Amino acid sequence: MMSEVPYAIFIICIVLLSLWMANYFYDNEIKHWVSRKVGHLGGSVAYILSAFLFSSWVWPVILSSGFAILLLSARLIRPSTFRGVGGTGRRASIFAEIWFPVIGTAVLLVGWAWLNNPFAAVACILFMGVGDAVTGLVRSQVSDKEQKHLLGSVAMLITCLLIAWCFVSPVWIGVIAAFAVTITEYLCGNVSRIRWLRWADDNLMIPLVGAAVIFPFL
Repeated sequence: MMSEVPYAIFIICIVLLSLWMANYFYDNEIKHWVSRKVGHLGGSVAYILSAFLFSSWVWPVILSSGFAILLLSARLIRPSTFRGVGGTGRRASIFAEIWFPVIGTAVLLVGWAWLNNPFAAVACILFMGVGDAVTGLVRSQVSDKEQKHLLGSVAMLITCLLIAWCFVSPVWIGVIAAFAVTITEYLCGNVSRIRWLRWADDNLMIPLVGAAVIFPFL
């Protein structure tokens, strides 16, 4: 495990760089619903590299849970720290940026530590990190405000189908999951407007739905 410390440091650097870049974009008047996608993509790179670099689930779980604690601490103590992905940049959402590493950790524990399928676990996380980032970036090109758009959903579906094709076996399960998470992403934007359903953030629900579809067949 100690021999993999350099890999862990590398992963930490990737995530911190993506968080800094998200802050930089936000501070330079890039809309928050666009700047936070940088954090999503940086986290996604970290998760997928973890599946290739580490020999077991231990380091990925430590790193993922560590970043969850870091983001939670920042939100509670100094919300402006990671304003590009959450905090003072996203006051209306309840700990949205923290859900990503929290549910990512849970998915790794079940999919990698228990079911011994790191790539299927990572695919569920990438549905959120890459799929949601793509849909957000596409929507930013067709609208100047944060709202759902058919082109964004189509882009997410295509992205998630590619992720499923690369990392999920049997592929047909991944295809079902891709459709399920795309529908989930679209619905989350609507139910989150209901006060008592504000916890239903896509950062939480997309990996959860992906795992619920894929893991029973592993």
